[in-house]
Amino acid sequence: MKITIEVFEGANSLRQAEVEALEAEKLAAVLERAAAELGIEHAELVLNIGVGDVSFDPSSTVGDVARHGDHWHHRRVCVELHFESEIAKHDFSYRSTWAQVHEWACRHFQVPVSLCANLQLHEGTPKGPVLNDRLPIGHFHGCKGVWLVKPGPEPNGR
Repeated sequence: MKITIEVFEGANSLRQAEVEALEAEKLAAVLERAAAELGIEHAELVLNIGVGDVSFDPSSTVGDVARHGDHWHHRRVCVELHFESEIAKHDFSYRSTWAQVHEWACRHFQVPVSLCANLQLHEGTPKGPVLNDRLPIGHFHGCKGVWLVKPGPEPNGR
């Protein structure tokens, strides 16, 4: 069976991959091959694959999800990360958490793990609202600006 996996950012299809799969094959194995072809981390692809509003469980078999068709989607959003004087853009699954963005930023900007734990993600500006690491990124249009910064003093001197 031939499976087509299409990657979307907003309403635009960015790229697609076609992979051969057996009905008894685990979805995770198929997605691993597709991730390599698409240039996406396997963990991100597994987190967000499906058709329409239906998300697939990566432990399912291809045959289990084939009733939804053989054209699957992976939706991504753009995050523009700022750290000191550096800027990087990266597309994440909209189901990724801000913790995954935080980890990616620390790897990308080569921030030591011991220092990364003391940094926070702020929305919009270095003094913008702190993003909750446990929450998903969610849907938005365009590229969201996020700053990786050292936390400042708490309001009212606390």
